[in-house]
Amino acid sequence: MNIALHHFRLVDTISKEGTLTKAAKTLHLTQSALSHQLRELERELDVQIFDRQGKRLHLSDQGYRFLRTSEKILAEIKALEEDITNYKMGRTGKLTISMQCYTAYHWLPGIIKYYKKRWPDINIQILSEATRRPLEYLMNGDLDIGIIRTQMVNTRIRYEPIFEDQLMAVISKDHPLAQKDIIEICDFQDQELILPLYDPSYQDTPVIEALIEAQHVKPKTLHRIHYTDATIEMVNAGLGITVMADWIVEPYLKDRDIVVKPLHHGIAKRAWFAATCKQTPAIQNFLECLKMYFSGVDLNAGEPEIQEYTGTMQVAAPLTRYNTIQDIKNYQY
Repeated sequence: MNIALHHFRLVDTISKEGTLTKAAKTLHLTQSALSHQLRELERELDVQIFDRQGKRLHLSDQGYRFLRTSEKILAEIKALEEDITNYKMGRTGKLTISMQCYTAYHWLPGIIKYYKKRWPDINIQILSEATRRPLEYLMNGDLDIGIIRTQMVNTRIRYEPIFEDQLMAVISKDHPLAQKDIIEICDFQDQELILPLYDPSYQDTPVIEALIEAQHVKPKTLHRIHYTDATIEMVNAGLGITVMADWIVEPYLKDRDIVVKPLHHGIAKRAWFAATCKQTPAIQNFLECLKMYFSGVDLNAGEPEIQEYTGTMQVAAPLTRYNTIQDIKNYQY
């Protein structure tokens, strides 16, 4: 049976308008073209859809059956069109997010709360398994937004600057190093050092490891712990020291016996980027929320407005990679 979508629209419109003349006008067809399509449908079905009484058309029994199906199909088509439009406008869909190196997401709920007030039908998920290799997950299509430090030269990836941070040494209050104002890399000599897991095959060596190696510093033991919370609790128990970004460790300082100390000024501030491959409105709107949050805007105060993104972004040129220890902004953490 060869029935097209326009046949369903034809029967639905004729039944509503009552005459071929009015139906043709509604469908922007000539009356002869409309008559031809109706005859074509009736030949295909081998039944009469309409009984003709003068200029008026009345549905036959089989015509009523066909109309009921038409109404269901056209309603589904309309719903599908609305769903696609909402998706393209960034009003529905799913966003997967991950952060390189750290598993702490204390900063995220405030952003999600503000975002969901504007776009409640976007489902936001954290992809924790992408923490160690976010760009790989991004290029495979498993991740929408990666908050990253390491940049890969690839024309598919767009890097959006989000914020800068500073590495800090995290030490228990009764540790001898807690008395120092500034921590040097050489202070890690013979210490129990706790650092995040990293994949040696993935881009650059993390900055702390690179500096330890360059200065021939040998910690007593180098522990690798994937989870940020676990690392903090190890330090709090006096089982080692670690290095973390200032904004990551800040919420953990309350009610714990730990302090943070700045590292030597030679370790510069680091830039963080939002890495994306797709440029959908939902992604771009979330990036705007990220930038607002990390620029210091209080997302809960007076409902700050964000300019809704609906356009098409051009892919930015790839950023230059650096390979020297001095230019540490491209190391992992």
